Amino acid sequence: MSEPLLEVNGLSKSFDGVVAVENVSFSLHPSETLGIVGESGSGKTTLARCILRAIDPDEGSVLFNGNNGWHQLHNMTEKELIPLRQEMQMVFQDPFSSLNPRMTVQEILEEPLIIHGIGTRSLRRESVLDILSRVQLEQDALTRYPHAFSGGQRQRIGIARALILKPKLVVCDESVSALDVSVQAQIINLLEDLQQELGLTYLFVAHDLSVVHHICDRILVMHQGRVVEQGPVETVFTDPREDYTRLLLSAIPSPDPDIPLQPLDRQMLGL
Repeated sequence: MSEPLLEVNGLSKSFDGVVAVENVSFSLHPSETLGIVGESGSGKTTLARCILRAIDPDEGSVLFNGNNGWHQLHNMTEKELIPLRQEMQMVFQDPFSSLNPRMTVQEILEEPLIIHGIGTRSLRRESVLDILSRVQLEQDALTRYPHAFSGGQRQRIGIARALILKPKLVVCDESVSALDVSVQAQIINLLEDLQQELGLTYLFVAHDLSVVHHICDRILVMHQGRVVEQGPVETVFTDPREDYTRLLLSAIPSPDPDIPLQPLDRQMLGL
């Protein structure tokens, strides 16, 4: 197996004495998709933000294998992190609030290139057109504003903004949960296609296990800030070891409308 792209060791984070993430460790390999799952409040988004240093962890280490070798993200200053931001990007949950309503799509997509001082004006234009094509949007979208697009189209713009810097690691934070089911499928297929084309590595944060089952190679199950189970996606889905994992899996509806949903009871499981 190839050398890991990301190694997280003993990561912890508390807010006002309340533990959000507790002693989380895992590794992520190039071109792999790791799902971080759990119900609301389980700590999965806090974990993702600590990894990217959007917030600072209290304890633990985050090692990133970037273009120039290994970096200890947890020890780096904000100034030192700026060049690495190109290699680590995030796709957010709400495709509307994450886009500046006063900027055109051209301006939204070009802004990361300008911030990082990448390319001339003409080269930036070429990069914008290329990534717009990759997320399957027409060129006439460039002069329009976010409110003129559907939710799925806005998420495509958010994905394009994340990918225009050619990152190695992309964190998808509930990036399809705000979309209709049919649109979810389109965005998931797009993410898979882009991963194949660009060699991307995904950290996929979600609470919808049916989506995770489709897109992820491995999953990490979180409960009350701790990892309670992790492993290959098929192994965890077919033979879960922990009661909490079984509880989550029992809440996945069947595609057959005649099969009733029968989620497990928390009290019966002692949770």
